[in-house]
Amino acid sequence: MNRKTLRVGPVSGDLTGNTNFVIQAAIDYLSYIGGGTVKLDEGVYNIDSAIHMRSNVTLEGTPGKTVLRKGREIQSPLLADADLHERKVVVKDPDLFEPGQTIIIKFPDRPNGFNDTVAVITAKDGNILYLDREMYYTKLLKDNPVAATNFPVISAYDCSNVTIRDIIIDGNKEENSYADGCRNGGIYFFGCSDMTIENCTVRNYNGDGISYQNCRNIMVINCECSDNEGLGFHPGSGTSFTVLSGCKALRNKKDGFFFCWRVTDSIVENCIAAENHMSGLSIGHKDTHNIIRNSEFSNNVYYGLFFRNEPDPMGANFNVVENCIIKNNGRPGTAYGFAGIRMRGSTNNVRLINNKIIYENFYEDAKPIGVVMESEVHDIYMAGNEFKGCARETHDKWIIED
Repeated sequence: MNRKTLRVGPVSGDLTGNTNFVIQAAIDYLSYIGGGTVKLDEGVYNIDSAIHMRSNVTLEGTPGKTVLRKGREIQSPLLADADLHERKVVVKDPDLFEPGQTIIIKFPDRPNGFNDTVAVITAKDGNILYLDREMYYTKLLKDNPVAATNFPVISAYDCSNVTIRDIIIDGNKEENSYADGCRNGGIYFFGCSDMTIENCTVRNYNGDGISYQNCRNIMVINCECSDNEGLGFHPGSGTSFTVLSGCKALRNKKDGFFFCWRVTDSIVENCIAAENHMSGLSIGHKDTHNIIRNSEFSNNVYYGLFFRNEPDPMGANFNVVENCIIKNNGRPGTAYGFAGIRMRGSTNNVRLINNKIIYENFYEDAKPIGVVMESEVHDIYMAGNEFKGCARETHDKWIIED
């Protein structure tokens, strides 16, 4: 199908400029006529509000040369409770905000997960900001909530058939507070289907790199999330049939890949998770029937792979890990032991096939364990795995005490 293409550039194009407003104008116009492609010229674009994708629209950069840089966060205290289902907030400093701006209603000192509200200002009247969506949760004045310009750089809600390609996102974490991945991320989707993120990089974000919640059929191909303060890749609650292929999660402050709640029927393949400050890949609550294959998990501070502590029947069951390299995970002083794979709770019916669990040139007296299967773990099938440099191939505790 032949659809219209609009070129956007800082100097020339069908639309010219280097801000989110010109990019959003191109996306919205193409959405109005049924879809198409926005092609961004090379350059640094200053993003002071979220770019909202629309169904049937592709956003495509110049490979390696199109950078979307998140602006400095601005905050204002609220002057009244922001109540559940309300579509407005009352702020102390309304002059900081304009209609069209994306904001988050949150606590100033901590994120609140799905209870934070990200919304677009539709109008102002004195100290009142009107919003395009209801509050997800009541924020009481006694808890000192704020309205803040802390937003996903690229977001999509209830969209389908969207592609984002060849974009670099610089999260400017030095000028933004921490953002929880349940409502935020360098690239963030909620309630979407049939979406593709390809050849994109999210770096230096004060939160998760790529996060998507309650989605279906999400393809993440040859992307990198590096040096972010949260998770690298966060396929989230209720997501099914996602594929992460050829992706790299490097030096993130939390897990490289994090399967949240109820991520099912999904694949991680040909990926690398290295030097993350928690585990290479973490999987847990009702995350079932997934395949992790042909990937490398190395030099992460906690574990290569971590099956979280969930009681039956909520464990990460009926998953497969095959043909992976799991190397040199763990670090002295963390009190988490040294294990290539740690399995907790009632995890069961997991297949570990033809993996290489390696410790070489590692910390003296580390006593690494290949696979930890704690006392309630059961029905784990292992075949063809190779262990190198492990004090024990398998163990029922996360440290060797004798």
